[in-house]
Amino acid sequence: MTAIRRAGVADAQALADIGAATFTDTFAHLYAPEDLEEFLKYNHCAAYYDDFFDEKGSAAWVAEAPDGEVIGYCTVAPCSLPAPGMPANSGELCRLYLDQKAQGQGLGKAFLTLALDWLETHFDHVYVGVYSENFRAQELYRRYGFEKVAEYHFLVGKHPDLEWIMKRRSQKA
Repeated sequence: MTAIRRAGVADAQALADIGAATFTDTFAHLYAPEDLEEFLKYNHCAAYYDDFFDEKGSAAWVAEAPDGEVIGYCTVAPCSLPAPGMPANSGELCRLYLDQKAQGQGLGKAFLTLALDWLETHFDHVYVGVYSENFRAQELYRRYGFEKVAEYHFLVGKHPDLEWIMKRRSQKA
């Protein structure tokens, strides 16, 4: 049975490995090899996650197969998206990645529920950035109360991707 647990700095290399693998599996066809390599070198390396865990207000969870293999993860942090007029105390669902063999088992929804509960407890506003052509993820986020509020270009190496910024309707009374 797959288990989800809170991740820590000791998981930095495992997060780097699964992050690079899942990003490559999903998006490599969109980029020149040098752009992909540059992006992975800085955004899916152990040092990136070491810094992530040092940031106040950040948290991560991993999904492990019965043999201990990390097959997915989710990260949250204070919002760094360039959303216009972003209110103070805003959090962000930063990454939710699953290995292809782990998809379709309910792990994505389990991660999303866990992350949103955590974000709602620690922040007043919740955002997510999503690739403009990732229609499946956009639909999932809509079902959880997110609405598109802006667009921006996210660089993968030197390649600009059009990204959506989505904000969750307040769940607080």
